[in-house]
Amino acid sequence: MIKQDYLLRMIEEIISMIVIALLGKKKIKQNEWTEYDSIAKQIMGFETEKLTDMDADDVINSFENDNNRVDKIEMTAMIMLKMSEDTKDNIVVSSRLRQNGLELLKYADRNSNIFSLQRKQIITLIEMNK
Repeated sequence: MIKQDYLLRMIEEIISMIVIALLGKKKIKQNEWTEYDSIAKQIMGFETEKLTDMDADDVINSFENDNNRVDKIEMTAMIMLKMSEDTKDNIVVSSRLRQNGLELLKYADRNSNIFSLQRKQIITLIEMNK
């Protein structure tokens, strides 16, 4: 139970940090991102770099039997969106990450038991900036 609560808290913290960065309110320092990226890798079970080769269905399927499936999908979506911002110099990769991240956020929004205003705001922001 304690491990489960800690896992959910870490997922929420990573999501919140990325949301703040995406909304332009605060840049993520490299040392902070390195720490969160390491935690995210442990939570996801694979390297974040692998996300550039995955589509939304691949991500959804990778968490198929996980008790925290929707939370992990949402966190992965946010990581994809952050990676999209970080790879603006490669428009193909950036667009793909952004599109897959948006699709995953919408999936999380439809399948989560918890309403998230920040999730809704990010979805709206991305759709407005297409």
